[in-house]
Formats: sequence, C-alpha cells, structure tokens
Amino acid sequence: MIGFLRGKVVAMGTADITVDVGGVGYEVVVDRQSRLGVGPVGSEVVLWIRTLVREDAISLFGFDSEVGRTVFDLLVSVSGIGPKMGSAILGGFSLAELVEAVREKNTKKLSTISGVGKKTAERLVLELCEKFMALPIEAPLRPAGIPSLLFDDVRSALANLGFAPRDVESVLRAVPLDVHPTLEGLVRYALSILTAR
Repeated sequence: MIGFLRGKVVAMGTADITVDVGGVGYEVVVDRQSRLGVGPVGSEVVLWIRTLVREDAISLFGFDSEVGRTVFDLLVSVSGIGPKMGSAILGGFSLAELVEAVREKNTKKLSTISGVGKKTAERLVLELCEKFMALPIEAPLRPAGIPSLLFDDVRSALANLGFAPRDVESVLRAVPLDVHPTLEGLVRYALSILTAR
C-alpha cells in the first residue's frame, strides 16, 4: 500500500500528474484544489495517496494533505459517489469550504459543483454531516457578521461578472463595518473596489 509519494513532477495532464520517485514514474490523479499546490514540471511534490484497485486498472489518487485523503475516503463511501466524482467534489471548493457546506447542510452550494445535482447534494449531507463534524478542519475565514450563504451569493454574483474568486474574497474580507450586509450593499461595495484596480 502506498501512503504518500515524494518526488519530482515530470509531466502534467489535465487531471493527473506524473511523479518521478527514484526513477519510477507514477501517474497520479489529482483534484483541482490539490493541483493548485503542485509546482511546475521539475519541482518537488509530496502527495498523500489512495490506491484504488479494479479489475481493469490500478489508480492512484493524490492529495496535498492527509486530511484531504480522509475527506476523499468519506466522499467515496457515499452510495453513488465513485472516485472520479469524489475527486471532482473535493476539487470544487477549498477543503474548509467543502466541509463547512456539508456541516451546514448547504445543498445549494454543493449543487454548484459540476455533476452534483440536488439529490446527490442531499445524500452527501445526510451521510456525511456527522462524520465531517469530527474532522479537524476549521471554518473558512470570512468577514465577521456576514452569513456564509450571503458571502457565497456575493462571491457568485461577482464571479458571474467576470471577477476572479481570489480578488473577490480579498475584497470581501476587508469590508468596513459601515457597509450594509445585504447582497446589494456588499456587491456595490466590492464593485467599487474591484473596478478601481
């Protein structure tokens, strides 16, 4: 059983990377969020590995943390969620945001992940809410006093206008107390900052 790999990135595909470990190249499926932490070809990488064996293939799934691998294991334990879908769900948000969405039973947010419909989101919440409560993951940072659903709505509205999620989040984390915490008020404030850049 492979626990983790430490080696050099020698190739990067759309959904996987090849890691050279002592002269052996391992093809590893990596979710979108974990991939953000992988450097360019030639850089060193450490990935926590889950090996899945099927009749026709042996697949390695890599994660940037041990807890990420644990979340993946929990996701694929849900009926109807296979490894490919589990990887897509894990890559849909940061680990903290995904765990928080399940803990808060936010099926609306979970349904925004490609391939996750309302029924799948409800199943994730039903089967994983209590298990996710026990994970050592804190809620993502957001401005005090702004509920998570409102924060998500503002971020979504601005993303639809073409603003990068990182830029939007950096603006929202610095909202002054005199800005009215409504969807309209927050979007108007964020636009005033983002369009001035």
